[in-house]
Parts: sequence; structure tokens; C-alpha cells
Amino acid sequence: TVRIRSGLVRAKKTNNEVIITNWAETVEAGVKQFRFPDNTDDVVELVKICRKVRCSGALHSCAPLIESQGIILSLTKLDQIISIDTAARIVRMQAGVRMHDLCTYLSDYGLAVGTLGTIDWQTICGAVMTGTHGGGLTIPSLHDFVRSYTIVLPDGALKRVDKETSPTLFRAMAPSMGLFGAVVEMEMAVVPLEILEAQMISIPVDDVIQCFDSLMKTNKYARVVVYPTIKKATIWTANPVASREAAVANGASNNSGYTNFRNDEEKAMLESFLDLCNGNEFEEADRVLERVLESQIQRLKHYVGQYNHVLCLERNNGIPHADIEMNFSYEKHKDVLQTVFDHYENNRLPYYNFEIRTTNQDDAFLSCCQSRPGMWIDFQAKAEISHEFFYEMTSMLKHFGYRKHWAKGMDNSDPSYVIEQFPDITKFIEAVKLIDPVGKFRNEEGESWFQALDLLTGDCTESIKEETVVLREQLVAEEKKSERCLIAVCDG
Repeated sequence: TVRIRSGLVRAKKTNNEVIITNWAETVEAGVKQFRFPDNTDDVVELVKICRKVRCSGALHSCAPLIESQGIILSLTKLDQIISIDTAARIVRMQAGVRMHDLCTYLSDYGLAVGTLGTIDWQTICGAVMTGTHGGGLTIPSLHDFVRSYTIVLPDGALKRVDKETSPTLFRAMAPSMGLFGAVVEMEMAVVPLEILEAQMISIPVDDVIQCFDSLMKTNKYARVVVYPTIKKATIWTANPVASREAAVANGASNNSGYTNFRNDEEKAMLESFLDLCNGNEFEEADRVLERVLESQIQRLKHYVGQYNHVLCLERNNGIPHADIEMNFSYEKHKDVLQTVFDHYENNRLPYYNFEIRTTNQDDAFLSCCQSRPGMWIDFQAKAEISHEFFYEMTSMLKHFGYRKHWAKGMDNSDPSYVIEQFPDITKFIEAVKLIDPVGKFRNEEGESWFQALDLLTGDCTESIKEETVVLREQLVAEEKKSERCLIAVCDG
């Protein structure tokens, strides 16, 4: 029995071995590698005795994050919400809590998660560690709402990391793809629960750039989905409303549960679109795509619902694909979009759409929105053709200085280019070297990236070298301070 409870995971049997496949169908692992600890003590013991460890949540990421030369530590059984402080709006929970379970729990208190991606099957910790973001220019990524982590370090020690006692390590913790150890608990700030009024329209692709800035600045949540082969884009927006009744009076339909961005019939049509394209029947494929948009607009043109029921747009899994998500400084959005649209005037997209969202800035070392708000473009393709397509997109947009979403594959990436785009990556590398010097929590791909980045950051200017020495001293001091705080709590 495979005990990974997720709508995203598939299992198959190969040579009498059960193989787990992630949702994107890009990563596989034998079920015998998985361990399912019941509690924090089990996690500590497994980390102490195993030479190599990777952690897993819901297996949503298409990057090879869970690949391991040792065990894969599934934290899905650490799924308890421990406490909530409604006055301070802080919830404490174990790492394996599912996003949808947390949303349901919080709604009873009139509260909600600070931001949500398009799905809610992920474990809360997996979503934080991989840099999950939403779609709102005034709202930061999910990790910015975390107030503390409790982590099992590579030596098995249990450590609490927060901004007050460990500010440097705290900024490195997420997104970090689990390189510092196994997070077993988190404290997270939450927000008041909202009722959202959502709308969708279709416009010509040529009109997107003109309205984009206003669209992002006048709506709390916004998502642009571009269909280049039919030269159309859908604009989806959602905004808080005083009550369901007020939205209904304004013409909205009243939706009591989740509202999928695409229903099963529309998904089937998109699968047909891809099959027709594989047979070079492009005209018929585009007619099918037109029908998909007509169906979507009819369903989603105006509705109202509870916060998480509106923002989690793919409760029905979506169509498995690989994707690459690139983040650009928001101030460059016009030039970036013009370049992409010009390209698809003369080239056919090998998929049916790409998506555009925005996110506010934060200060995490590896955040794609560090120190500036960003615009995301998410390109998608079937796994078997994705490598060549993604290389084409990264090459075309490289001069704009994109930052790539770490959990959506680092193929086609040049380590030297990555270093140029993330100004504090040297600090992150130093933190990893201090916390996990032997690489217990790094798999082969993670180790190759770490070595390449460490080599390049080692060949840096004298000023950066001096800053690195200071940083290491800060990290060591934070470790000692954190230990003193822990002893004081235990003595108390």
C-alpha cells in the first residue's frame, strides 16, 4: 500500500517493484526508498542513522527534488495542526499538513492562508520550501508568512529557526528545497478570510500589454493565460467583496465549493488539442481550443465564493506537464511581454497556453522576488519535448535577467547566470556549508549545483569575501544564541 495521500501521485509496478511517479511524470522513485515517520522522534532517528536523506511532501514539483542516493523521508504523516492564536493570527502546525486541510481548519476561525497557488494538495512545508507563490502584485510568496521553523539538522539536532534569534539562517530557510534538514513544524501568520468575487473575460493578445499594468494594480488577484495559436488571452481577476449577497446582486453566480479553472470536459478537449497537434492537424486543433475558451468564459465569467475555493483553481489535477517558470523584475514587464508575443507571431507554441502572474517582493536569499516585485511567465510542455522548448525560451529571454523558479527544473541553466541574478546567493551557500558541510540532504543534482555555485562564489571580489567572513561569524553567533535560548526554555 502506497501511503502518500495525494491526488498528484501515481504508482506503477516495474519488475515487481512499486515505482512512485510525481504529478508531472518527470520524476520516479522506488517505494522501498520511502520512510514514513510517525512523529518528530522518528525523524530525528532516521536522520541520525542515514547517510543520505531527501524529504518529500505531495510530489507536486516537476524538478528532481526527491531523488535520493539514500532514503526519501515522507513527512505526510506529520499532519497535525498543533495550535492557533486567533488574536495574533499565528497557527502552529506539523510539516505534513495539507494546504486544503489548513484552509478548512482556518475558515472555522474566519482566517485564511496568506497566499495560495493554483492547487492545494501540497503539504504546507513542501509549498514553502519550494517557493510557492500566488498571483497578486501586493502579496508576497508563501514563505514570507512563516514566523518560525523547527528543523531536524543533519546531525539529528532539533533547532528552532526564527527571524529574531537566527535572522541570517531564517532568510536562507525558504525557498531552499530542503537543503538544511527536515522541517517538522512551522509557525505561520495567517490573514482574515475573504469572500471573493471573480470574473473572466477574453481579449485579443495584442491588447494584453496595454492593459497589463492597470490589471495588476487594480485587482487583488489576477491571472493572464495566453493562447498564442488563436491570438487570444483570458483575463481572470478576483477581489474581496462585502458579502455573497452583494456579489450576487451585482450579477455573480453563487458558488458554494471549489471552482475549477478547467472542468473535465475542457480538459478532455485540451488533450484532444495536443493529439491533433501531434498529427499536424493544427487548424482543427485551434478550433478545439476556441471551444475550450468559449466553455470557460461561460462558466467563469462572473461568480462569488470563499477565498480558498476561488484561488485554488485546479482541484481536478490539471493535465500533467513539465513547466519552467521565469520571474522578471516587474518594471520590465512591457519589454518582456512584447518579446514573447513577437516570437509567437511567427512560431507555433508546442502547448496550448502560457500563464502570467505577479508577486510582491520579500527578502529571502533565494526568492525570485527578493528586493523587487516580479512578473512570472510559466511555460509548459509535455515532458518528452520540454527540454528543447525550455532552452529556446531561456535563450530568448536571458538578456532580461530572469530568475528561474527553483522547483520547476534547473535544466538549461548556467550557474554563472544564476549567481548574477540572485544577489545574496553567496550568503545562502555559506549557510549551507555551515549547516550541512557533508551534504547529507543533497542528492546528486543538488550536489552538482552546490559545487558549481560554491566554486563560482569562491572566485568573487575581495569585498564579497570580507562580507562572507562576517556572515559566517554571524551564523556561528546565531547558532550559539539559539542554543542558549533553547537551554533557557528547557530550564524554565
